[in-house]
Amino acid sequence: MRRIRRQTISLAAAVMLPLLILTGLQLYDGVNTRRLELEALSRARAGEIMRLVDAQVMAEVRLGRVLSLADSIKQDDAARAHRRAREFREAAGSWRTVRLSDPHAGLELFDLRRPASAQPRAAGPDVAALGRKPFTAMVVEGVVRDAGAHGIALHMPILRDGQLRYILTVELDPRAFHNIAAPRYPAETVVAAVVDRSGRFISRSLRYEATVGHPGSAQLREAVLRGGEGFYRNVTLEGVPTYTGYVTSPLTGWSTHVAVSSSPFEAARYWSMAIWVVVVLGCLALSGLMIGLTLRDMDQVRREDEGLRQAQKMEALGHLTGGIAHDFNNLLTAIIGSLDLVLRRAPAEDPNRRYLEGALDAAQRGAKLTSRLLAFSRTQKLGVEPVDIAATLDGMSELLDQSLGPGVAIRVQVAPEARWVSTDRNQLELALLNLAVNARDAMPEGGRLTFTGALVDHRRAGKATPRVVLAVSDTGQGMTSEVLHQAFDPFFTTKAVSKGTGLGLAQVYAFARQCGGEVKIHSEVGKGTRVELILPAASEVASAPAIAAPEPVLADGRRILVLDDDESVRQVLVENLRARGYVVFQAANGEDALNALADIDPDLFVLDFLMPGLNGAEVARRARQMRPHQKLLVVSGHLDSVALEGAIEGVAILQKPFDGPTLALRVAEVLKGTGA
Repeated sequence: MRRIRRQTISLAAAVMLPLLILTGLQLYDGVNTRRLELEALSRARAGEIMRLVDAQVMAEVRLGRVLSLADSIKQDDAARAHRRAREFREAAGSWRTVRLSDPHAGLELFDLRRPASAQPRAAGPDVAALGRKPFTAMVVEGVVRDAGAHGIALHMPILRDGQLRYILTVELDPRAFHNIAAPRYPAETVVAAVVDRSGRFISRSLRYEATVGHPGSAQLREAVLRGGEGFYRNVTLEGVPTYTGYVTSPLTGWSTHVAVSSSPFEAARYWSMAIWVVVVLGCLALSGLMIGLTLRDMDQVRREDEGLRQAQKMEALGHLTGGIAHDFNNLLTAIIGSLDLVLRRAPAEDPNRRYLEGALDAAQRGAKLTSRLLAFSRTQKLGVEPVDIAATLDGMSELLDQSLGPGVAIRVQVAPEARWVSTDRNQLELALLNLAVNARDAMPEGGRLTFTGALVDHRRAGKATPRVVLAVSDTGQGMTSEVLHQAFDPFFTTKAVSKGTGLGLAQVYAFARQCGGEVKIHSEVGKGTRVELILPAASEVASAPAIAAPEPVLADGRRILVLDDDESVRQVLVENLRARGYVVFQAANGEDALNALADIDPDLFVLDFLMPGLNGAEVARRARQMRPHQKLLVVSGHLDSVALEGAIEGVAILQKPFDGPTLALRVAEVLKGTGA
């Protein structure tokens, strides 16, 4: 009996020991996997914040570079440069001050915190240090306390003939970066922070006012010294043990840190060990359940984070492209308007006319590019109209030939009944060009690209409506099912980092949806790809013979008030209108324009939309309150239709950039009462 008992115990031990070892290993593996996933998730969140911070830095740098190109700085006019810098600070919102220094003379020419009439003073040690060494690229400093508040200095060189002439310093409010990180993780269980190269806090989602400018923990500073990206254990300033993932920016040297409380992880580990000691089978069952639930929750969190990341990328890209388009449209308006004035005054036999006409043509092509940027940033509505796709493809033939190269044969087959669609002409051209370039990249050895158009009946909600299927087919490599599944995802690309952005098909998809259509892709590896743009059909528009009508002249002493904060754009508007016989008055800001409105009693008020201080919508609203029947013409390079329409109804709009004849025609339409 004892022998049987011993054998039974031995057998039980022989069975239980491997089970205990297996259970222990499984629990350890589960805990370790959770730690690795937590590490990866915290690093991903840190990287997400870092990308947004870098985008904010680049936006501030671009605005600073535009300021550095001001005529007042080129002409060494410190007083005018002071006024221009103050306008930029008001427009930016995140600039605390702007300084302009002469490193060779060791002088600070002006600081917006001092009056414009103040005498130059000795440059600060940071500027002096930059002037003693080759300085040709932007330098981003860390957070410092200056004049009773914390700030971050961006130093930008201003070169003249390849040599350093001035140093432009923009001091930023750290809240511009705090507003990126803090709203995403407001709870104490997750703490997000942005620190500079010395480990001092630029932003922290908890206790921001008490921590900005102060150094982080020793573990955080060690991570800053290591650079790159990684993971470490830490204790927050509130005494909470955490696991922290961090990512360092190659642009600024700053780093973002996302700390997740380690208490749930540690509690799960101890609980698993206790269950393993008490009962193996219960531990196995519970571990399986916990692992399943954990994986499900982590998958949910991962999907939500991915969706948030993509939405934030698109939002940041929209702001960035819209801002760039606005700046370029102002520049192009001044260029196109000035060239138009010169061409009007130049004799027909002047040999320089062809150069002026070439410059004007190049500027107008630039205007088309900024129009596409505005459409992508979603700040303007599409100009949906009947479009002849056969004529559009015919007009794009030269561009397609240049873009695709001699190795790609192009064929167009559009059925006569499928020529007309309801869409935006410029965005259709951009979509077709995107699809053609994608097809070219899928045919490295050359091939055939076919554009076809067919009319079909599309059924929706039981009702058949005519649709045109505009298909772009190639004989290239084709897509796998995995790639096809993600083809429309923004920023997804199979190309090398420097070869593609992953925005082409996403733009095509967004454009088709905005037009009330859809996009489908059919592809097979080795057999090519067919992309179908399904767009609403339109009735054929009878083409009227082109008649060169003279420019409308409604001057007759009509009085026009022009408001634009950009001096070069304002002067172009004024000169073009005066050249056509109008009596023109001008104002540089909304307050001056409103003060002059009652005295001038203009027949037409022409105003910019995006300005520092009072924007165009607010000025238009106040003008209508003063003069209910005042005729208004709003011009803008970054037209937010929703904001403008919400401010005032029936306002006429002119999109920058434009030439003199277009301006004259629009002014005449508004004065006649037909332009709203």
